[in-house]
Amino acid sequence: MVPLKSYIAPKKVFQIEVPEKWRAFEVGGGIRFQDDTNPYISLTAFYFPLPRETDAQEFLLSEAERALARARLNDPESLEIIQNEIGQDGHLRLEAIGRFFDDQPLQHMRTDAWIANNVLLGLNLMTPEEAWAQTEPIWPILQQSYQVLQPDPSEVTGMAYIHAGGLFTVTVPMYWGILEEDYDGVILQDLAGLAQFGVSVQELDHYPTPEEMDAALEAMVGSVSEADGYLELQKITNQPHLRLIQFEVPTDDDGIYRTEIRVMSDRNLLITMLFSAPPQDWDYYAPDYKLLLDTIVLRGDTPPDEKTQDDDPLAGIEVGVVKFYVDRRGRLQVSAPIRNFRSRNVTRLTASILFYDKDGKFLAAESWRMLQQILGQGKTTYLYLSPPKSSVNPKRVASVKIQLIDAKEAKKEPYPAWGYQRGTAQVNDKGDVVIKATMRNAGKKVQKYIFLAVLLYDEQGNLIFAKTERKRLSAPISPGQEVQVKMVIPGPLADIATFDVVGERPRLD
Repeated sequence: MVPLKSYIAPKKVFQIEVPEKWRAFEVGGGIRFQDDTNPYISLTAFYFPLPRETDAQEFLLSEAERALARARLNDPESLEIIQNEIGQDGHLRLEAIGRFFDDQPLQHMRTDAWIANNVLLGLNLMTPEEAWAQTEPIWPILQQSYQVLQPDPSEVTGMAYIHAGGLFTVTVPMYWGILEEDYDGVILQDLAGLAQFGVSVQELDHYPTPEEMDAALEAMVGSVSEADGYLELQKITNQPHLRLIQFEVPTDDDGIYRTEIRVMSDRNLLITMLFSAPPQDWDYYAPDYKLLLDTIVLRGDTPPDEKTQDDDPLAGIEVGVVKFYVDRRGRLQVSAPIRNFRSRNVTRLTASILFYDKDGKFLAAESWRMLQQILGQGKTTYLYLSPPKSSVNPKRVASVKIQLIDAKEAKKEPYPAWGYQRGTAQVNDKGDVVIKATMRNAGKKVQKYIFLAVLLYDEQGNLIFAKTERKRLSAPISPGQEVQVKMVIPGPLADIATFDVVGERPRLD
């Protein structure tokens, strides 16, 4: 008897008993278990939320036909269909022998799948044909042990890929998985390794210009256009928010590949996407490509619904463009705006600051907590951090990512912001920017402390950097009274055209 182990899927969506030496991998549509001793023996347990109003029978039949179409494409002579029908219970039962992946041996496949509450459920077992007799006896055990723990698809994200920084989400097609991730995007690949889809989202301080979109398209194509056998099939450069090129090019090992590159703009976001597959498989993967394009959701500025805000204290809180530089003392300086798009006030907002080198390798992390007492709905706070050199080597840092961790809903309204009256900005002989400002207590209570944020802008109004401090005032400031404050931002900083000063009530714990 093969020793079994109990496996509970992420977010507790289902449970199943599988051989204890089989490893689990998240793939589009569910979890794939793979035999350590024979990688061609695998089980996929489905849990795949579908769009509303999906016709269950039509979807199941189409997925069965896609699997068989792949086998016909690889080797039509070897395909043998043993069973392919939907029973009165609504279960698709498919069993076939064929070459479902062109670089793998002849395989035996059995599927039992059904749809409940618009979720695809079920199992798919695949083994080399010569190993089927030894593996098939565990099939009844797999079927009996598969239990759905979370029947409501609205309670889970399904197989949506959620970018770590919250810039976008995209639904992963069935039998696709994550090939590579970095701080601004992801590359997905189908299980056969024949097709890839990559998406990258860059947040700018301005709406992308046509020149920037042209440059992004050119950079994505690179030197491929100079390769022998390069063939351009389509090119679009005259639409305001889209650049597109489709081409074919021979590769060293894999024959000819067709690639489509899209560069798009959405508000201040510059989005690049790449889809690649062999020309003979292009139509086969077209539904997957369409799903990927149709399900990309970019970060927006509308408040999440009330239930989402109840369930997730970070829903609707978004990090803006991260700025960093090394100052004259060799210290790293980091800042980023954080906007509250919720319909509620928040407090005790915390985040991790993650540092990466030029190859995308993780270097170190630091923690941060909001210095303001309350961040009002629709308002912006500013993260600022200067980590010690002992924590991270500033010379190695090539990118910085902000990962929000937690926040609490604030029951109170924020204290009225201090009023900026007047101020000056000067660069001292060390190259530091010295800001002096007069602030007025616009509230109705005496204040002993102030949260101060100094914002530096270029001529186009783009934020260059923001520094924050929590200051103890030289004396209690009564309502309506003014006070002068000072802040020094370490140099060197260039292209500063204007500045602004924000004053609010700080957190004192």
